Amino acid sequence: MANFIKEAIDILEKEFGYPLSSELKTQSHKIDQGTQLNILTKDDSVFVCGLLVGNKMSLDTSGALKKIISNIPACTLGFIYDGQSIFGFRFKSENSELIKLREFETYRSPQNSVKGEVFGNQKGQKQLTSLSSNLEATFFQAHSHIRDIDGMHADEALDELCKIIYTKLFDEEQNTKKMPYKFQRAIYGNESELATCMHDLYKEANDYDKRVYSLRIPGYKRSRGVFDHPIKLSASALSKVTEEFERFDLTSTPLDIKGRAFQNVFLPALRAGMGQYFTPSPIIELIIKSSNPDSRSLILDPFCGSGHFLTESLDFVRSSGAKSKVVDEFAYHKLHGIEKSERMVRVAMTDMRLHGDGHANIRCTDALLPFENYHDIEPNSFDYVFTNPPFGSLLGASAINSLGEFELAKGRNKVPLEILGLERAIQFLKSKGKLAIVIPESILVNGSMQYVRDWLADNTTINAIISLPIETFSPYGANIKTSIVFLKKIKSKSSNKVLCGKVENIGYDAAGRSLANNDINSMAVSLREHLCNEGWT
Repeated sequence: MANFIKEAIDILEKEFGYPLSSELKTQSHKIDQGTQLNILTKDDSVFVCGLLVGNKMSLDTSGALKKIISNIPACTLGFIYDGQSIFGFRFKSENSELIKLREFETYRSPQNSVKGEVFGNQKGQKQLTSLSSNLEATFFQAHSHIRDIDGMHADEALDELCKIIYTKLFDEEQNTKKMPYKFQRAIYGNESELATCMHDLYKEANDYDKRVYSLRIPGYKRSRGVFDHPIKLSASALSKVTEEFERFDLTSTPLDIKGRAFQNVFLPALRAGMGQYFTPSPIIELIIKSSNPDSRSLILDPFCGSGHFLTESLDFVRSSGAKSKVVDEFAYHKLHGIEKSERMVRVAMTDMRLHGDGHANIRCTDALLPFENYHDIEPNSFDYVFTNPPFGSLLGASAINSLGEFELAKGRNKVPLEILGLERAIQFLKSKGKLAIVIPESILVNGSMQYVRDWLADNTTINAIISLPIETFSPYGANIKTSIVFLKKIKSKSSNKVLCGKVENIGYDAAGRSLANNDINSMAVSLREHLCNEGWT
């Protein structure tokens, strides 16, 4: 039988161009005295084809093959060989039905079969190249393919793009340099086969991530399992996006390029309905530059959304000239985030991976729960908290009772969500820890909020208040006056000085159109000098 199998494979490879012989393993199952089913697999997990070999061929034989292959979801090809003739069954990709062919179809790879380009590290294989600045639109194009082919909304398409990037990075990092990359179109017979293998590769990436980090982080699977959700793309969309990314080495691409490429997708998607999870880049830049964190700093954003406070902190420390080993330790162990939205945790983890990692420290949970709900994070722990908590919701008594202990909620039937976000951010700080937080300006000026200001005076030292223009959040659907408050977790002294500043030009107008001569850099310089004098560094 072994020679029989080899003959059939030779015919398929030499006459029809189907790439079967490389790295194949065979599982044989005897059906009757003259018929044997052989299932061929590649790379242990990737199913390539089902093969039925016998000394006779009949309708019963072909019916048996069709039934067997129909029950194997990963099978994209089956054929019968009796020593003289070969007949095959192929998936019809649009509805996954098996079609009996009168003669076996010649294998064709839509994009690469003519050139024979296979991406890998062996001789004759094409090498991956880094994404360049003139190709930054690649991420946006991939996102557009998902929307156009599968009709997804922008935020849903962003979900799927994150899963694809996650899978692509895993394939690059795990490649043994002895095999072609799995994340490419040319090595698969059709779109259905590619889709099956991409689903397997994605699951392998997720399982690996959980296996590695569960050993270090208690409850990792429970709070980071946002990639458990399967890829939802059709075979056609998945094939198109694979072709878009297959030639690029995302791992070696410069951080600023792939970071910008991902933001090319972010901004339109956020404007399409996720603005509540987004802090504008000029505000993040102002806060991080002014606060001047270093590689020793333990940093948290308890309402991290897309994670941009964390990636900006990482970029800032990296640009300070710290040694690569120190930066890696900072990225992997000192940047932490909490976010309630599973979608945004996927986005934040993806962005962290593209920025040099630290993705394992993003937790998918509610930052306002009692502290006993967190397996690996405690109060009074962090040097810095940078955050923009959600605002605009008024929590009633039942909602407040389900959350943690908050002094600002005691004796009150209703409390604005941002008030609890402010107190929780301070609870996370160690003694003398520093907070930079975006809050509605009403907390600082309204008479009804005097109790909040009194509590802050009793528990913190306010170092600076920077008023932001009304258009700061307008492009993202929120017309609310906000300010940035910089404070330390230590009772105020009469000698401390408070810098009160105002940003007039944020760098864009209410519609999001760019404006020249913004105030961010000059304000950052003044703020940094003042905060340094007040003991922030």
